[in-house]
Amino acid sequence: MKSALIVSVIMGLAVIYFGIEVSGAAASSDSKLLMQQNHSFTAILTGNNAIPPVNTNATGIAKFQVKASNINELYYEINLANIHNDVASVDVHLGKKTENGPSIVTLYQTTFMPSEICCRSAASEFERSKFFFNGTISTQNLEFGPLASSKNITDLVRLFNSSNTYVEVYTYQPKALSLLGSDSEIRGQIMPLASKS
Repeated sequence: MKSALIVSVIMGLAVIYFGIEVSGAAASSDSKLLMQQNHSFTAILTGNNAIPPVNTNATGIAKFQVKASNINELYYEINLANIHNDVASVDVHLGKKTENGPSIVTLYQTTFMPSEICCRSAASEFERSKFFFNGTISTQNLEFGPLASSKNITDLVRLFNSSNTYVEVYTYQPKALSLLGSDSEIRGQIMPLASKS
């Protein structure tokens, strides 16, 4: 009876041990995969990059950085200049430079409706033309779109490394054809930055 109990305890401990080893191995493989890829990315945003091209003086830069302390978060900064229309949203899309693709994640979305924007008291035109925000992308932000089943931010990083994603800035336009009254104004392909060695 005692020997059966001892065997049972040993088997239980073995299952726990190997379970930890397997999950540890999975986490380790994700870390190794991430270490083999670039960690920093940038996108230069202009109207010429939009499809079709947009005649605008607005420009911008988007920067992305994998957090060393947490491989399941991706830090980003968006800087826009000369943007005289109100920003409706900023999205990361799946797609090559020459195509429009589905949205992967929304980085920014205004809480104002088009009808409210016209009536807001605005700062000086110069101050309104600049726009900056930052944040982090985690797997919870990938609930909709092509990466909806993703359990790991490395799937997004892999797309960034293949230059198969882009940032698109949508602004409210008086003659917009979309139901929300917004159209693409500037866009840029996300490109890996060469790692410093």
